[in-house]
Amino acid sequence: MTKIIVDLTIQGTIRTEEDETLVDANFAKELKLRRLTKGLTMAQLSKLSGVSASHIGRLERGERTLRYEIVMKLKKALERGRP
Repeated sequence: MTKIIVDLTIQGTIRTEEDETLVDANFAKELKLRRLTKGLTMAQLSKLSGVSASHIGRLERGERTLRYEIVMKLKKALERGRP
């Protein structure tokens, strides 16, 4: 099994193993913190990432886990910052 570690959060990592995603316990809080630190609304992050604002909201509330593709979209969008 190939393990891929993506550093998306400030204080944690997200590890993905094939199709299964293991989310750091602080991911939801860290995603929101990173978004707010960049001065982005959910709608702006949605536009930058291609991930719907409602899905981002569910991620920030810890109601959803991630797939690798979503992790990479959010990571790239957060690196770019404001639109």
